Amino acid sequence: MAKLITLEMTKTYATRENAIKAVEKKFPADSNDQLRYMVLQHTDGRWYPVFIGMNALQHGIHFHFHVLA
Repeated sequence: MAKLITLEMTKTYATRENAIKAVEKKFPADSNDQLRYMVLQHTDGRWYPVFIGMNALQHGIHFHFHVLA
């Protein structure tokens, strides 16, 4: 049986653009670390980034944002 995982957000952003800016500020796009993330909307309408993969863990992103690996 599949298990539902619910993320508990500690930091959300008012707009999708603000969430993307927060990611780019912490991890600039020009560094090209092959990091992948998505921006999801919480039930209260706020936005949060979620990184994907082991590469995100190796870069210590879990100290700043959620990571699914």
